[in-house]
Amino acid sequence: MDSPGAAGAESRFLRHRLKALSVTVVAVTAAAVLTAVPARADTGFHEVSGFGSNPGNLKMFAYVPESARSGAPVVVLFHGCGGSAQDLDVDTGWRKYADAYGFTLVLPEQKDENVGSGGIVPHRCFSAWNPADRTHDGQGEARSVVQMVDHMKANHAADADRVFAAGYSGGGAATNVMLAAHPEVFEAGAVFFGMAYGCADNEQDYFRTGSLAPCPGRYNLISPREWGDRIRGAHPGYAGGRPRVQIWHGGSDPLINKKSLEKQRDGWTDVFGIPQTPSSTSRPASGVTKQVYGGGQVETYLIDAMGHEAPVDPGEGIDRCGTAGRGHDSLCGPYYAARFFGLGG
Repeated sequence: MDSPGAAGAESRFLRHRLKALSVTVVAVTAAAVLTAVPARADTGFHEVSGFGSNPGNLKMFAYVPESARSGAPVVVLFHGCGGSAQDLDVDTGWRKYADAYGFTLVLPEQKDENVGSGGIVPHRCFSAWNPADRTHDGQGEARSVVQMVDHMKANHAADADRVFAAGYSGGGAATNVMLAAHPEVFEAGAVFFGMAYGCADNEQDYFRTGSLAPCPGRYNLISPREWGDRIRGAHPGYAGGRPRVQIWHGGSDPLINKKSLEKQRDGWTDVFGIPQTPSSTSRPASGVTKQVYGGGQVETYLIDAMGHEAPVDPGEGIDRCGTAGRGHDSLCGPYYAARFFGLGG
């Protein structure tokens, strides 16, 4: 039989062990609370108000997955002309990768009051033709989007070094705007069937683009250096690093000719000071041609049978995404864009 002294020693030992265990549990729990994005009203898909002075008068929506942590990357996702933020991330497949890879989405949306006879932007497009909306010092839409990114940094501890942009059609043109006007903010971007930066300098020319040309008038004939000068002119005097650019287009696009891919490639390769001839060419899927330029600063995807629609590939695998019937079933654009961004390992 143990002595009373031995029993007391054992009791004290057990109390110390239990106390140490409780401290460990509290510490681990506290670390998890500090690291994880809390389950608040600003998680999931939601509209954000009061994100800044908003000189471009845009709406801001965000998607913050439960998997996002402090220091999560941000992808700014632009809808096309006539579109909206609602379901854009689901239909195209971006939400799948936000959930899987733990990044957040910012989805700007054109306001109804800006559209139509009483507004300044027809067809719910982002105003990629207007200098106030597309330059570094302009107090318009581009500045509003930067304020959205700043909101994510302040309220979700987003990683300032991992901010990306992607967009479709008119949203692709808006993506080129952000990469050109605010290269200090964005690490890389993906342009899906959009137009080159500076492709039109007024609303009339912007809406004259069509199947015959990717840009109006003389802009079809300017040199790569001139395209590069237009990009550089978005932020005169900027000498820092430039965001890498991935460009997608459909070979059967009836609205914006596939030559738009070439105009964008010409401008961005000139900005990087790399050749307009690819360093490598591959075929990741049937009817899809991928070309890489320089050391990977620019890459392009041309999908022969795709029209003016998002590249999706509905299914369960990690490289498959999107909603059936909401795009061209060929290749999951967001998966390859996320890899280009360096997300998801």
